[in-house]
Amino acid sequence: MCHTLVTLLLAFFVFLSGAYPNQTPASPPQTAPLSNDVTITVAAMGDFLMHMPVVYSVRNPDTGRFEFRELFTPVQHLIAGADYSIANLETTLAGVERGYSGYPRFNCPADLAGEMRAIGLDMFLTANNHCLDQGVAGLVATIDHLEAAGLDHVGTYRTPEEKDRPFVKDIQGIRIGIMNYTESTNGLPVPGDRPYVVNLFGREAMLNEITALREAGADIIIACLHFGVEYSRYPTAEQRRLVRLLFSSGVDIVLGNHAHVVQPTERITVIKHGIVKKKFAAYSLGNFISNQQWRYSDSGLLVNLTIKKNPDTGVTVLDGVELIPVWVHRYAVGGWVRYRVLPVHEAVNRYRNGADRLLNAGDYQRLKRVAAELDSSFLTLNTIHFE
Repeated sequence: MCHTLVTLLLAFFVFLSGAYPNQTPASPPQTAPLSNDVTITVAAMGDFLMHMPVVYSVRNPDTGRFEFRELFTPVQHLIAGADYSIANLETTLAGVERGYSGYPRFNCPADLAGEMRAIGLDMFLTANNHCLDQGVAGLVATIDHLEAAGLDHVGTYRTPEEKDRPFVKDIQGIRIGIMNYTESTNGLPVPGDRPYVVNLFGREAMLNEITALREAGADIIIACLHFGVEYSRYPTAEQRRLVRLLFSSGVDIVLGNHAHVVQPTERITVIKHGIVKKKFAAYSLGNFISNQQWRYSDSGLLVNLTIKKNPDTGVTVLDGVELIPVWVHRYAVGGWVRYRVLPVHEAVNRYRNGADRLLNAGDYQRLKRVAAELDSSFLTLNTIHFE
């Protein structure tokens, strides 16, 4: 009995020593993995908050197209390098005929969908407080444009049948179930005759979808939640209670958005019948791209989740979490304002090595402060729980 407890605690502390953004993780012991285990990575990003200065900074005057991929060149290897990548689309792609606009009623050029697919993005989450900014017609057009670009989507729907169909993605034999809900639609009413167009918070609806995902064969479930208090750096007690409910009901990973700042993450180790299982929550991934240039909102997280499955037993577990801080760099070239998303620690090293001439001394100081701010936010709550 004592030997078993020691083994479980060792497994728990190995999980807690996962990669943090201000350090390079130590090389793990070289043990021979089971040859039949399958391992994949899922990358998750925060808000795509498409303000007009950002949008028009990438417009090609010769073609009229919006070449969004240039915003993400420095992080493309992180997006494309994952087996599956997810981001929160906090805008509509309602079409040029409605006019492009930023806050408070967003409408971004549909070029964004194809440009992101071209650099390796796989899914946009669409249930958020801006999804009805251009009405139901804009919501439907957004889905149409995402599908035309070959992007997966979850959270908003054109028909009741689409809403009732659980989203399960098979990635190398690991079946990932993804659900997406929003706390609000900024006071814009969901039409009474079309309540299915967006997933709104509701305990019964969420629990029913968890059941549907399991019945559809999901090995692991990711709940993507648009919730919390904007610009608050910490989750509310209500948010934490909801995450506990979802974890106890079968969710393995919670990814939060909406606050426009990074909030702490939480790692929970559940020990049930002698089996150690890890769960992870990021209460807010912050902004991935935006024109919010003030402290805390000019940065975000890219989270890499490592998921492992033993095909013989069917046991699928969250095997690791890597937190990568990113920062939106606003700079000028030839009198024109430009933007790009930088991985913070890579950018710090590139400045020190003289490898990035677009960064100046002020940028370097801000990058170092962002690293410190995000590190202080990662006072990760680690809990061990027996069932």
